[in-house]
Amino acid sequence: MGPGSDVRAYLITSGGEPDPTCADAWVVDARSAPSSSRAGGEAIRGQGADIAALNGFASLAMTRGISGKRTVPLLIRIEGIDAIDRDELAEVRPDAIMLSSAHGRDIAHLGAQLAVHEAEHGLPDGGIGIIALVVSAAGVLATASFAGASPRLRGIGWDAALASELGAEPLTDEGDWSPVLAQARAMARLAASAAGVAAIEAAYPGKDPRKVIGAARRDGFAAMFARDARQAQAIRGES
Repeated sequence: MGPGSDVRAYLITSGGEPDPTCADAWVVDARSAPSSSRAGGEAIRGQGADIAALNGFASLAMTRGISGKRTVPLLIRIEGIDAIDRDELAEVRPDAIMLSSAHGRDIAHLGAQLAVHEAEHGLPDGGIGIIALVVSAAGVLATASFAGASPRLRGIGWDAALASELGAEPLTDEGDWSPVLAQARAMARLAASAAGVAAIEAAYPGKDPRKVIGAARRDGFAAMFARDARQAQAIRGES
């Protein structure tokens, strides 16, 4: 996605029944709500046409079903490859797994696990995508290993929670990303370009995300994570 293009809103939720009209994709964080992700996934799938018709995440874009109602891509965030629950995958049927990854080999390993899962459940090969999420200093330094790690790779994003590991403030006094986070952001953006996949901006930890949303658009980010429905609306230009 080039500069000036629309930025999609990926709303992070801990589960429950979502409103499918307020975001372009839903991210269920399995770390904080492993028991509710199934309920959240089924609630999403109860709206309009079956989300499976999105055919493997549909280029990170929101689509509409035959009925005209929204169908919303569903992403499940996991902390590492050992955290994947195949029984839950079979229930929820996500469009992509968001992996907090430190190296391309983790992406490759997850891709192999998903291939086995799809074969066991009669699902289309390659239908479940992978989003690599940069959440640590090691992950920032390993972003060059993401390209070519798996044909399932759909996007590369980053998380401003990285600031906690670094002992740094996430924002400057003016509300911009701090220099160290700006560097991590640039690394994720470059890695996405090198891999030929979408770049996903971090959720903004401050009060007014409009400046960062504009920067994400100018820098060619395809999507941005949102902490709540209000941020998602701002990202989509609805407020």
